[in-house]
Amino acid sequence: MAGRRQTASRVLPRPSGRGDAFEQWPADVEFGVLRELMGYALRRAQIAIYEDFFATVEDLDITPPMFSSMVLIRNNPGLRQSSLGRIVGIARSGTMTLVDRLERAGLVQRLSVPGDRRVNELALTDHGNTVLDELIRRIRAHDDRVSAGLTDDEKVTLRALLARF
Repeated sequence: MAGRRQTASRVLPRPSGRGDAFEQWPADVEFGVLRELMGYALRRAQIAIYEDFFATVEDLDITPPMFSSMVLIRNNPGLRQSSLGRIVGIARSGTMTLVDRLERAGLVQRLSVPGDRRVNELALTDHGNTVLDELIRRIRAHDDRVSAGLTDDEKVTLRALLARF
């Protein structure tokens, strides 16, 4: 049938409290034009990847934006809160909510900038650095799992293609 994928669909278990398992391309569903749309294919892949991400870090209560932000804060000393939002592509209010959550969890601290009380630089706490080390270990294993069907060359190619969007 047109629009139906011929390969087996992946069914991923969902972390507790997140509903039924996600099946990426159920064989009994006719997707029609959706199969031809790049954005839809990327979104379905993202859901599958997120399911594994959340299962990987469920006990740490970390989201992908929290993980990304922690990596960026560690690797960019003196990163300002406003710059973090621009880099991760979220609005100022979303950035504040994200940083508030990281701060409440004891992972990040806001540091005043001398001479400008309106600006905060961000830094990981000692606890944040310890948690991030564990997250990186787990997320590397997660990345290996979700990309296991690709060769090393295909992974390089996929990252290059995605960067073109």
